[in-house]
Amino acid sequence: MSDKLKLKAADPEDLAVIAACLQDARIPLREMAFLPGERRFAAAFTRYRRERQPDPTRCEGLTECLSALTIEDVSEVKYRGLDANDLDRELVLLTIATEPGKRHLIHIDLVFEGDVWIQLRTDSIRCRLEDFGEPVLCTKTPCDHFAQLTYVDMATDAR
Repeated sequence: MSDKLKLKAADPEDLAVIAACLQDARIPLREMAFLPGERRFAAAFTRYRRERQPDPTRCEGLTECLSALTIEDVSEVKYRGLDANDLDRELVLLTIATEPGKRHLIHIDLVFEGDVWIQLRTDSIRCRLEDFGEPVLCTKTPCDHFAQLTYVDMATDAR
C-alpha cells in the first residue's frame, strides 16, 4: 500500500480537504499553468505531509513531497498581486476557497501569502491532488516561517 496521497474533489467540502492538505505548500510561479485548450489548471506544489505526523502541530520530523493539483473545466483565470514575468518567485498557499460566480457558477480562489490571489472560473468542481516523487525530510518548515514573523504588542503599541 502506497503512502502517497491521492484525492478527488467534486464539491466545496471535498475541496476544503484538499485545501487543508495544501496549507502552507510552496510553489514557484513557473510550476503553474493554465491550458485554455484543455480547460485545465495544473500546479506542482511542495506540500507538507502533516497527515503523517503523530502530532500535526509540531514540525520536528515533518516530511514534504511534490504534489500535483489539477482542476478541470476551467474557463477563465484571473490573478492579483503577481508579476507574470517573475517565474522564480516562490509562493506560499494559505487556502483554497470557493464562492458563487456571476458568469460562471463557481470561482475557486487560490489564496497565497502576500496578498496574491489566483481565481479559477468554472461551472463545476473537478479537482485532483496526487503526490508524486518520494517524500523527504523538510529543510524549510511552516515553523521556520512563523519564527521569522515580527509580532507587535498591540497594548504597548497603542500608546
